[in-house]
Amino acid sequence: MKIPHQWKAQLKMSSMELIKKLRDATGSGIVDCKKALSENNNDIDASVKWLREKGILKAQKKQDRETNEGVVSFYNNESNTDFTVCKIKCETDFVAKNDDFLDFAKTLSKAIHENKNINDHGTDENLVDLKINDKNFNDCLTDLISKIGENIQVVSYKKYNSEKSIFISYLHNKYNSNCSKIGSVVEISTDDKDSALKLVDDLKVIAMQISAMKPMGIDESSINPKTLEDEKDIILKQLDNVPDDKKDQIIQGKLNKFLKENTLLGQALITDPKKSVSVFLNEISKNNNISLNITSMDLYTI
Repeated sequence: MKIPHQWKAQLKMSSMELIKKLRDATGSGIVDCKKALSENNNDIDASVKWLREKGILKAQKKQDRETNEGVVSFYNNESNTDFTVCKIKCETDFVAKNDDFLDFAKTLSKAIHENKNINDHGTDENLVDLKINDKNFNDCLTDLISKIGENIQVVSYKKYNSEKSIFISYLHNKYNSNCSKIGSVVEISTDDKDSALKLVDDLKVIAMQISAMKPMGIDESSINPKTLEDEKDIILKQLDNVPDDKKDQIIQGKLNKFLKENTLLGQALITDPKKSVSVFLNEISKNNNISLNITSMDLYTI
């Protein structure tokens, strides 16, 4: 029996609509969707399952590939009172800038932030029960790997929250509003949280300082003692021809210089090198009659 021309057009349109529907549901390519529909008699649900199973196999094959690129994704509740950072890696810089990858990173950090039942810090192993837009985390990750074609790993995440602190963040050269390859978070404790929140824009330079100058610690007490001992040994080797009675003074002077250059509070402020970060913070504290103290800092890089 010969099929009328108008019926052929209608059947063709239906086929294209099925492909579009399957693509919308899975994010898979046209060729894969056509193959899935062909293998499953145009059954959408069966085709989705078929593509997912194929995607899992693809993802498993990519698990051993090195992931040297990626992004850090920040999610802030806009009040600067709590905060979440997620570090996600992929194989290439091209994928790190891919819209689907960046959307996943942004959605993931938001989902982690809003879920009160998972640990405050961890890796992908802690996200097994996490839901992202009503889908399991592992399913979302598998679908993304299948679609993009690279190994993708959630390396770590961390939630920040404190009743007596504000959190200030900075992303350098952002790929979108939430993601970059370099970012930093600084926690500042205070005796007047409401007043401190009004100073976020002024204090943001401290988060920028961390990303730009990469201090080893907040002050001397947060520097690893072994680091200081190693630095002292290096200095000593440079003083072979110096009289013993002058060595201690020189060593202390060079150690002080080392601490000034490598502690956040000791460093020259990037926007005003004539003053240190410590002096800058004390000035803001005094001018606004509140207590401001840096209690933690984190630098995130890919």
